[in-house]
Amino acid sequence: MGVLYAVPIGAPQLWLFDALALCLFVLVVRAALRRPKEAGANRDSSARAGIVVQTAGIFLVGIGPVHPLLPWAGISALAGLAGVLLLNGGAVALFASSSTTLGRNWSIEARTLEDHELVRTGPYARVRHPIYLAMLLFLLGLAVALGHWIQLVIAVPTFLIGTKMRTDAEERLLEQSFGEQFRNYRASTPAIFPKIA
Repeated sequence: MGVLYAVPIGAPQLWLFDALALCLFVLVVRAALRRPKEAGANRDSSARAGIVVQTAGIFLVGIGPVHPLLPWAGISALAGLAGVLLLNGGAVALFASSSTTLGRNWSIEARTLEDHELVRTGPYARVRHPIYLAMLLFLLGLAVALGHWIQLVIAVPTFLIGTKMRTDAEERLLEQSFGEQFRNYRASTPAIFPKIA
């Protein structure tokens, strides 16, 4: 029965995932510590439900046994290692770039500050919500690291539903704050997935 929920993996891909997940955690803590006091912030609490649904999507990928049985130098184990490096390394790099570009505008919750800026540089020049793309890369990397491919059938749609809930709340706030400037940005820049030119 466990075969239905996990494919064999190489142990190094688990170790690499752990290291990259730790890097991502440190970056999130760093971004949270750099946030300013938020007196006068305009919030949309409906985004909290989206956070819960996104977290459930990520959690669903973790369900099931893990079988680190592959020889470390085998083609499948090396492919898994490369997949984790690309997906989770990409998640770390994209989160680092996005949170740095946002600076004091970054927050876990959907909110705008009195002096909020509409950021359209860095990753925000390519997509409106690059941090959610980073989270999706993390989810996919987790599936590769654990060998939990089948769980993606439920986990990815769950995560995307939560993401839609969050982006809708955030975009309502941005439209209230920036009006036509934000509507032009929304019309010209994709939400999550960059255009491939």
